[in-house]
Amino acid sequence: MKAAYVKQFGSEDAFIYGDLPDPQIGPKHVLVRVKAAGINRGDLFRREGTYPGAAPSFPFVPGWEVAGTIEAVGSEVKDRLVGQRVVATLAQGGYAELVAVHRAGTIPIPASLSFEEAASIPMVFLTSWFALVKVARIEAGETALIQSGGSGVGMAGIQIARHLGAKVITTAGTDEKTARALALGAEVAVNYERHDFLPEAMRCTNNAGVNVVLESVGGAVLTKSIAALAPLGRLVIVGNSSRSAEKPDLAALAAKNASFNQFSLGRQMGYGGVIPELEKILDLCARGKMKTVVDRVFPLPETAAAHRYLADRKNFGKVILRP
Repeated sequence: MKAAYVKQFGSEDAFIYGDLPDPQIGPKHVLVRVKAAGINRGDLFRREGTYPGAAPSFPFVPGWEVAGTIEAVGSEVKDRLVGQRVVATLAQGGYAELVAVHRAGTIPIPASLSFEEAASIPMVFLTSWFALVKVARIEAGETALIQSGGSGVGMAGIQIARHLGAKVITTAGTDEKTARALALGAEVAVNYERHDFLPEAMRCTNNAGVNVVLESVGGAVLTKSIAALAPLGRLVIVGNSSRSAEKPDLAALAAKNASFNQFSLGRQMGYGGVIPELEKILDLCARGKMKTVVDRVFPLPETAAAHRYLADRKNFGKVILRP
């Protein structure tokens, strides 16, 4: 099969597009012919060798989410069929023509969703869903500050918060992105390159502060996010795109009786309960209650360019690879 892989950590130029052995399936696995693979910011860190956890073995094929058709099923798989359209989550290997996935990690794709749309949903929507619904327990009538509204997680977070009846303030780096965030349902979108979101968040809440923050940037943004919290507010960190080593000001949180949590989708997958939530999200997207945003699709041989595009923050929503 063809795949985009690296033989050593490095920049986007470390990617090689070439042949690797076809994956073999066990009795509880299915072989999926990949039609679309999602790219996530964590993939950039894995390629560089800066992602937390054990280092992968080489050659290393990134990719946590794919959509495609089932090519073969293991001997113990009874509820998946050859030719069936599925979306799948996996530990690695998505940037390829074929992937072997445990049957439990696959979900049939609703007819109304394309392969590209399906592949763009799992990582970002699950991250925002668990952070807002399970950790922050956001409620109707509350106000949420969703950082980086143009990112995949931000795009999903805006819609999840709105779906649950919350008001949304978000941030983005261009006027075009703020306009698109407003179109997704945000009441207020602040261009952080030209304006400070903190006074705007306080103005919009009559100086009460926001109830929930979905934080993915870190550094000075994290400090201001804490300052924007209302008493008894909840802040959930789901990333650190700035790569700052700055830690949350626990005294500032304590002064508001506010809570601080970090959420890792990878760890949650180890705990279980992810697939039922993904089924709910897919159903909501299929019925038009929420929608995913596919910003751009790159051919698999152009994986290096796709990583560069995401690293430069040119996207609004998800970047997809097509084998």
